[in-house]
Amino acid sequence: MYTEPELEFVAKFLNTYRSTYVIVLFLACEVNYEGRARASLSYGDRLLITKPDGTLLIHENRKREPTIWNPPGSTLYATVDNNILVIKSIRRNPPETVVVESPCVYLLLGARCVAGEFKLWGSEKDMVEYVFRNPSLIEEGFRPLHRELKTLVGEIDLVGVDARGNLVVLEFKRSTAGPEAAHQLQRYVEYIKHERGVENVRGILVAPSITPSAYRLLTKYGLEYRKLEPPRH
Repeated sequence: MYTEPELEFVAKFLNTYRSTYVIVLFLACEVNYEGRARASLSYGDRLLITKPDGTLLIHENRKREPTIWNPPGSTLYATVDNNILVIKSIRRNPPETVVVESPCVYLLLGARCVAGEFKLWGSEKDMVEYVFRNPSLIEEGFRPLHRELKTLVGEIDLVGVDARGNLVVLEFKRSTAGPEAAHQLQRYVEYIKHERGVENVRGILVAPSITPSAYRLLTKYGLEYRKLEPPRH
């Protein structure tokens, strides 16, 4: 990590290690983008991140997403012209260019990040497995039968039977369930009714929370809701 490095040093560092390190700059800069549209950022302090795959991100003090960016596959160059650090990120197809001009770099950090195995805990699949092993979370007497049942209208997360022998179709959402989840569950229920030739098929939407509009749709369709948080490992 380098504090207030010389601009020539920053340019050399970027050109030397752009394909090896994740490089982070905190700098004062102007930014211009030209490609499928045009955009510019006036002079101000920003965070610039470049990655070995060519990704360039320009962050400001708001929002999760970068304000301006170029995707993987872009090529980065750095020069110093009249005491101004010029960083160019060029994407060939479609043609897009980001140009960053900075008179002052406050901080330079280079880190060799090693990609490890990605595991997502608390996914919808985890929720299905959790209920499959603990069916009473849905209700007493519920017995799961099929996970990820493929149908002509999509893949049903879980199918089971209740204590009275009725088929139960379950749709899982790892975050707040919206209207589309209710519509999808209704499509699954109607499909199972038609496919199995039975009238009594229950549908249950399983999620940590639900929007009011989605809940109204469940009521309209005669479906149910169960509150369940994704499991934590």
